[in-house]
Formats: sequence, C-alpha cells, structure tokens
Amino acid sequence: MINQLNPSLVVIGVPPMEQEKILEFLLKKKIDFLCEKPISKTNKKIKLFKSLSKKNNNKKIIDLNFLTIPAIIKFKEIINNMNLTNDDLIKINWFFKPKSQSDKQSWKNNIKKIGGELNNFLFHLLSVIFYFFGNFKISYLQNKNSFYIFLIETKKNKFKLNFCSKSNKNKFLIKIKSRKGNYSLINNSKDYHNNFYIKKNNFTIFKKNFPKNKSRVFASKNILSLFLKNDNNLFKETNFQRGLQIQEKIINLK
Repeated sequence: MINQLNPSLVVIGVPPMEQEKILEFLLKKKIDFLCEKPISKTNKKIKLFKSLSKKNNNKKIIDLNFLTIPAIIKFKEIINNMNLTNDDLIKINWFFKPKSQSDKQSWKNNIKKIGGELNNFLFHLLSVIFYFFGNFKISYLQNKNSFYIFLIETKKNKFKLNFCSKSNKNKFLIKIKSRKGNYSLINNSKDYHNNFYIKKNNFTIFKKNFPKNKSRVFASKNILSLFLKNDNNLFKETNFQRGLQIQEKIINLK
C-alpha cells in the first residue's frame, strides 16, 4: 500500500503490537506519521526508534492529546509565572475507572500486548507532568491492587503522584501551594478530556470546554494540524522523541 500510494503522511490507528512494526517501517522510509501511545514494551525497540529518528527529519508526532486541553494550556501559563522553588508544594492525583476495563479481550488490559494501566493511562499523565515541569525522574513508592504511589523528582521539586485505575469516580487533581497563591487543576467528570477547570484560592478562575461528546476529537485536532502549520511549542511537546522519553520512563520504573 505504501509503495502504491506513496503517501506524504500516515496516521496510525491500530493496537500497539501492530503499530510497533509499522513505526519501524515508516521511520526507515522517512514518511511523516502521527502515532498513538503506547509505543513499545522493550528498551531494545526504544533504542532502535531513537536511532532511526536521528537519521531523518520527517515529522514524527505522537497523539498526546491532553496537551491541547484549554485548561491544561492555561495551567501551564500559570506555572510559568509562578517561578516554582523547593518550598512550593505539589500534589497530583488521578483516580478513575476505564471504560475498557470490562473488555477482557482488549489489548488495553493486557501488558503482554503493551497495554495495562501504566502504558495506556499513566502515559498521558506523564506527558502532562513533562509539559508542566520539564524532565523528571519517576520511581515507585507503592504498587498495590492498581493503586500506585510514585515519587516524581523535577529540577526544582519532589512530590508524590497518586494513581488508581479502579476508582468508582474520576478525580483528576493537580494542586500547587506557593507564595503566589494556591492553584488547582481539576476534573471530576467521566470525560477524561473535558470539564477541566482551574481554581485559585478556592475560586474558579478558568473553565473552557470542548463540545459535548466530541472532546476526544477536538483534543487531537490541533496535534494533527501540526502537519499543516507551525506550532513550535506544541510540536516540541508532542514530538515522537518526547513519546520515546515517556515510554522509556514507564519501561524502567523501579
């Protein structure tokens, strides 16, 4: 199909085991692509993809669609103006129950097929942490019955990340206590991509939603548009190299 159609762009929408093979082919052929997470379950493949990526300048983007959510973009602006120090306190919680959990045949629930809660969901949260705080180290503090506690170490801060994929309700919270005030990024709805809002000192200061029932589409459209326009900031955060960095952190969790 590639040889016959000679496409300028390939959008991949297959399970990760199949995507892994397609990525290697596209990287070698130097064809632009938009791929999904997760990328791989082995450091050997990550190393290969890194090597192949350095050998070409084609556009390689991963669909880290949380980074296009309006409240997340706004919270990034707030963090940039806070000049965080070691004295500032950060708290991150994400408790939820995936819609795919009841589907026993889905790759999303199978670690051997590069699924599982860390590959499938933690990946998104780590992309947000990278976006907000820059590069970081992550390690286990607790791993019990799908309730995880991680230690996150950034250049300026250390904080705990509480993550659970067997909650009855979706509760997303990033809270920062600083000398410039207390700010919180919140989503308590069933829609992972919608209904986020920001509070400062218990008052809501920002709330902007995507159209109802279309949040997933709208969250990804700006990433796909990167093939047609220049957005250096978004491209930097959703570049395939960033995806490889995040996948590597998940593979090497200790």
